[in-house]
Amino acid sequence: MAIQLDSPPSLRRLPTTNRPARASWVPPAVLVVSLVFFFAPWLAAAAYGFSRPGEALSLGPLLEALSNPRVGEAVGNTVFLTVATTAGMLLLLVPSIIWLELRAPRLAPIAEALSVLPLVVPAVALVNGASQLYRAVAPGFLASIWSLVPLYMVTAMPLCYRAIVAGVRSMDLRTLYAAASSLGASPGRILVTIVLPNLRLAMVSASLLCIALCLSEFAMASLLLHYTFPVFLVDVSSLSPKGVAAVSFLVTLLTWALLALLSSMSTRKNSWSTAA
Repeated sequence: MAIQLDSPPSLRRLPTTNRPARASWVPPAVLVVSLVFFFAPWLAAAAYGFSRPGEALSLGPLLEALSNPRVGEAVGNTVFLTVATTAGMLLLLVPSIIWLELRAPRLAPIAEALSVLPLVVPAVALVNGASQLYRAVAPGFLASIWSLVPLYMVTAMPLCYRAIVAGVRSMDLRTLYAAASSLGASPGRILVTIVLPNLRLAMVSASLLCIALCLSEFAMASLLLHYTFPVFLVDVSSLSPKGVAAVSFLVTLLTWALLALLSSMSTRKNSWSTAA
């Protein structure tokens, strides 16, 4: 006599339900909408800046804006601030973060918390406090373009600090330092020949963030009465709004090209060093 055993519940075939298929069009749609929102204002500014009534395409507004006699001063000041701020930021943050990771790892969370303070301090308050300090310590320094370099470094610190910290923590810094020290390398040689090559991508990322900030910062330069390129754009906008739109379009293109060039050069050097 055969005995029929019931199959366990886990082996029974569950009734199928018609589940709706996952919409595969959602990610492309989100991408298209994001691209439209990003590029539409930019292209509209280009169409507005490079046109005149009765002319489909004209360089007149651009030439009119660049005919300002102070454009050279503005560009020179901005380039100087970009180079000085980027170099100062790297010289300050890279050795400090390496020292914290090697000698004082318990202080690293405190330094990381302090690095975000510039995000909550308005530019007006920062400039007011710095101007009071400059007047008390070095009154002539306030009139120099160098007075903006420390302020730009403080403003860029939150983003640049995290970019460099991410690069330092991605490698085994203590093991590298101990191995190089056991072979007789001095701390300076370890920094130059071992640590810095491994931090190339992190340093380039921090530099790109610093460059982008220097090219767009307006409030502090305007409050301290220094003529930088963003101040120049605001100054000329009342006289030639079409010209400012054209100049802004070209500056955006040049900024993207510069950032892409620096990033590609760093990636290429890093791939060469890895292959070697």
